[in-house]
Amino acid sequence: MAERAVAGRLVAVAAVLVTLAVAATLLVLAATSKTGDKDDFVTRQGSTLRVDGSRFRFVGFNLYDAAASDVYSCSPSTRLDDAGLDEAMRTIKSSGGTVVRFWAYQTYTAGGTDFSAVDRVLAAARAHGLRVLPVLEDGPGDCSTGASGVSLDQVDGGTWYAGGYREPLGTAAISYRAYVARVTHHYRDDPTILAWSLMNEAETAQRDDQGRSQLVDFARDVSAVAHAADPHHLVTLGTQSNGAPGASGADFSAVYGLAGLDLTEVHDWGRYGGDDQAMPGAAAGGGLPEPSACSATDAQLACSFVLAEQLDKPIVVGEAGIAATDAAGRVRRARLFSAKLTAAFEAGASGYLLWQLNRTNTDTYAVLLGTDDPVYAVLRRTADRWSSGP
Repeated sequence: MAERAVAGRLVAVAAVLVTLAVAATLLVLAATSKTGDKDDFVTRQGSTLRVDGSRFRFVGFNLYDAAASDVYSCSPSTRLDDAGLDEAMRTIKSSGGTVVRFWAYQTYTAGGTDFSAVDRVLAAARAHGLRVLPVLEDGPGDCSTGASGVSLDQVDGGTWYAGGYREPLGTAAISYRAYVARVTHHYRDDPTILAWSLMNEAETAQRDDQGRSQLVDFARDVSAVAHAADPHHLVTLGTQSNGAPGASGADFSAVYGLAGLDLTEVHDWGRYGGDDQAMPGAAAGGGLPEPSACSATDAQLACSFVLAEQLDKPIVVGEAGIAATDAAGRVRRARLFSAKLTAAFEAGASGYLLWQLNRTNTDTYAVLLGTDDPVYAVLRRTADRWSSGP
């Protein structure tokens, strides 16, 4: 009897320990689902992106005003309510997309004091199994705290990239540099974020006293700020690198060769090469040019792919826009995007994001929600062939 009683007590104790272990495991899992296990974050291995050891390639859309709220909206016509934001994320997912790029400037967060609007975007993306690429400032000077339409390259007599970013811009509460530290630290544990894009289209014709693009020292400093505040996420500068000044050709190598920049970014717009070309700047026959042909600082898109391979870093097409205002234009756009997407992924792209998903065609480039735009099917087919990883 005594032995059976002892045995019974041991069984009871064991049951309690098992229960406690299960509870502890559930707590760990709950914490992981909120802050993210290290394997959930997108990482880099040479010229490829990885998630939990597997290759990660993606397609998706720009939804630039996704964080519009009572705090700020770039345009009343682009602001989405909760249902609209959910529809946008659902549309991206059904089109094979896994990544959304959007503005997370100081205007949208009240200088980093109210992150509710960005939280709403991350929650909507997460609910549909998407990742996001937040952009932290606007090079062309739109939707931000400076004078509208005045590019940062023109601010303070062309010295913003040389040091003006250390002071508040226009109505900003804090400097851009301080904001980068604040926002990256705030979201350092959220794997919903694919990477930080420090700028939208950082570009400048200004050069330092060594003859380098001013973007070199700027990117070195700000990427270090971001990595110090957030050790988990990758960082890119955010450039067109398709003939635009400051990060094309030899400048592309100087900027993206920096240790603090984990991946490269390019934009494909008609003004730099023509939207009818699958790969602007390609060699005769459609292949990539030789590296020796890519030193000019107005080198087009194909050279950025060549130089990214030389740097052994991933390359992402962060924007690609083709105008379409009627049915014939939308059919043409779908055909051209099919060729562009194929050319980019065959050349080694890690991701490709179309410009831009919207309710209204604010700039003639929008892919409209709630329509049967043929570009959705093109993106789906591309995703089925090229996308990989969670």
